[in-house]
Amino acid sequence: MPVRESGDILGSTGCKIIGPCGVIEVKEGLIVAKRHIHLTPETAIQFGLKDKDNVLVKLDTPNRSLIFDDVVIRVRADFADAMHIDTDEGNAAAYSGSVYGTIL
Repeated sequence: MPVRESGDILGSTGCKIIGPCGVIEVKEGLIVAKRHIHLTPETAIQFGLKDKDNVLVKLDTPNRSLIFDDVVIRVRADFADAMHIDTDEGNAAAYSGSVYGTIL
């Protein structure tokens, strides 16, 4: 499965979703979302960042602090400031609840 920025689904694999209300089939859209940080334009300016920048982020956790490389900055007015990582990445840092990181 390709690792891509969220929304970049052109040419990706499709899938069939089966649930209690029926079945939906999509022709494309199955990706692993690349780790990224949503920022408002104001926050991006404050940190000197712009849309599509790549940064390093250090997560300080009690037992498994780590640094994520290749974190994409996504800037849009309707975003709330938040970093999005997948479950495996979160497990690698042994985090639970809210964790704060540092952009290096």
